[in-house]
Amino acid sequence: MVLGAGLGTRLRPLTLERPKPGVPFGLAPLAQVAVGALARAGVRSVVINTHHLGDRLPGLMAPHRPEGVSLSFVDEATLLGTGGGIRNALSGASETCVVMNGDIAFDPDLARAIALHERLGAFATMVVREDPAAVRLGAIGVDAEGRVRTILGDPHRTDPALSVRMFTGVHVLSPAAVADLPEQGCVIRQGYELWLARGEVLGGVTEANPWQDLGTLERYLAANLALADAADGGSLVHASARCDAAVTRSVVGEGAVVEAPVTECVVWPGSVVTEPQAHAIVTPTQVVPVPRA
Repeated sequence: MVLGAGLGTRLRPLTLERPKPGVPFGLAPLAQVAVGALARAGVRSVVINTHHLGDRLPGLMAPHRPEGVSLSFVDEATLLGTGGGIRNALSGASETCVVMNGDIAFDPDLARAIALHERLGAFATMVVREDPAAVRLGAIGVDAEGRVRTILGDPHRTDPALSVRMFTGVHVLSPAAVADLPEQGCVIRQGYELWLARGEVLGGVTEANPWQDLGTLERYLAANLALADAADGGSLVHASARCDAAVTRSVVGEGAVVEAPVTECVVWPGSVVTEPQAHAIVTPTQVVPVPRA
């Protein structure tokens, strides 16, 4: 499952045009990062929950669906939260489920997470990461066996030997865990915290691969520019785009037309650039300048 029902308030005004999982990241919708990771791990059925502008997401995702993977969508008329959204979308699940946030750029080793989950016989397993701000933001305490022992707070107050980690928004859930989630509410507060308190076995696998939250304009632009840096020529340009002016360290989407120079920009599919732009996001209806750090 990919969690995609958020309102995307931190990405406004971009999310007035597209749902958050559908904003372009490189040359595909952002949610394709998670769908691709799931597909590479052998997942063949993916569901995405939707809410804000949810009717637009199937069309945005369809051209990018990995071969052999079925993609379905469950709309939430009322936001159910992360826990309620998972329970609603995966209701009746009889197999192990892998869940990923739809607004992160992250390629975890899901096979390793599933292996730990199965070895521990875990009720649920978190993919976690190192972060110097973990205690301030909400730390997860993991022991040497790979079991989660504390959630939120400072793990070292309980046991100095615990590894201090942050949740990545990726986890493995048993069918029993899915069924035990609230109809509406948070997967951490009304799921993991309760499971830990009653003694369920919870796994915690540390992932070292780069993790990025693309939930703000600054982070969104920076992550796209990193993709441009890695491309030939220093920019990532769709084959169907027409560029009649200089494109410098930018991402230019499908069918876009660049008639004036762009520098450090994301030009969305179907957009037309008629005046020079720098450090901005250009959509079919607006230009959104992004403050420099």
